[in-house]
Amino acid sequence: MLEFQNVSFSYNGDNWVLKDISFSLKQGEFVSIIGSNGSGKSTIARLANGLLLSQKGDVLLNGSSLKDKDINRLAKFKVGVIFQNPDNQFVGITVEDDLAFGLENMGLDRNIIQSKIMEISEKLGIKSFLHFPPSLLSGGEKQKVALASVLVLEPDYVVFDEVTSLLDPINRKMILNTILEINRNRGVLYITHHPEETVFSNRIIVLNNGFIVRTGTPYEIFSDVDFLSSVNVSNLHEAILSKKLLEKGLIERFSLNLDEIVDQLCLN
Repeated sequence: MLEFQNVSFSYNGDNWVLKDISFSLKQGEFVSIIGSNGSGKSTIARLANGLLLSQKGDVLLNGSSLKDKDINRLAKFKVGVIFQNPDNQFVGITVEDDLAFGLENMGLDRNIIQSKIMEISEKLGIKSFLHFPPSLLSGGEKQKVALASVLVLEPDYVVFDEVTSLLDPINRKMILNTILEINRNRGVLYITHHPEETVFSNRIIVLNNGFIVRTGTPYEIFSDVDFLSSVNVSNLHEAILSKKLLEKGLIERFSLNLDEIVDQLCLN
């Protein structure tokens, strides 16, 4: 289990970006985090695998603190983090170099490394450009490589920090489908500005000014659009539309998916 226990964090020792944050993530769970810019979402992503350490409270991996040096090193492999801009994660000259980097740091035999690279590249459909520089790839291909570089390490948890924000709709859907597939046996912490991307969540956490202000199911969170507006959560168009149509009896169930809303309207 990955746990945040009363975590507070400040970049300058004065202004607290996160304040008394507590939640947990189990393998197989899908937990989303939403909130306005500056609410502390990306800081949580960096705390989750020990890139940052909290000044107050603790982040635990299977009951052990990430402030312990050995546990912190282990967390780099057990808790993968994928950021908004994949260009910031590439370290190798080629895609293959990038996939090999973490495995080499684990001290694995070269034959095992090659086998793992082939397996993950076939699974994510990136085998054809293993020898390409990442800079030559499209946005969707780059995110696939960033995802592969994390999954090849076989983490128990994966944190996604605004990974679809730079992608077109087709590549967004492709990446989301991949995330849902890996969620079958891994814990997913999904940070996003897009409400419709959270519909598969077990829980949604709402952040505002560094505090957790609400936790609930997708319906519990997005059916209260007045509350979300009050804490500056944006992109609520589908939620507002769905709520109004539901109140008028024009649809039978709340939805954040525009296609599903249209289908319901056509049936009535």
